[in-house]
Amino acid sequence: MQKLLLLGINFIFGSLVLFSYYNGVTKNPALSLKLWGGVPESLRFFIISFMFISAIGYFFFTYNFLVNVNLKNIVFLNRFPSWTLHIIYLFILIPSSLWIDLVFKYLESASTLDWAYIVLVLYCVGFASILLFLFVIDSGDVEKTFIYIASSIGVSCFVFHTLFLDGILWTVFFHKKL
Repeated sequence: MQKLLLLGINFIFGSLVLFSYYNGVTKNPALSLKLWGGVPESLRFFIISFMFISAIGYFFFTYNFLVNVNLKNIVFLNRFPSWTLHIIYLFILIPSSLWIDLVFKYLESASTLDWAYIVLVLYCVGFASILLFLFVIDSGDVEKTFIYIASSIGVSCFVFHTLFLDGILWTVFFHKKL
């Protein structure tokens, strides 16, 4: 049941993230180029490349949870029940699905409150990705070394992308003039 719920969360809310990006870009083609703000061209290719690396990592650690980890018996950090993993995924996927619309709203309003919402969403995802990293590390299975190592590397890339590239680098450069 735990794994079906995790699969459902990823299917429903992962689809919502992808749809929000597709819908945002197709409905706002004129604003789409402004999504980068003042992020230098030299960093954009790196960020986009790392986006794909992080997505591959996401599939590895999610696959690991769905196939190799016994979610019924796991206690996160010896304290939290296994359903905590579902909450962590929701704190990644729901804010991620809000990000692009919030940026478009901010580009039109220039409101400080709208910018605060964007930063809040990005740091929510970044913080949840740290928790996810800890969950992956805590759920390691020495019998399944390859998938555990791939999951650990994948979640590390995911944390780097969500916390550093999106949460710090993008927010710092967004208002810089090119």
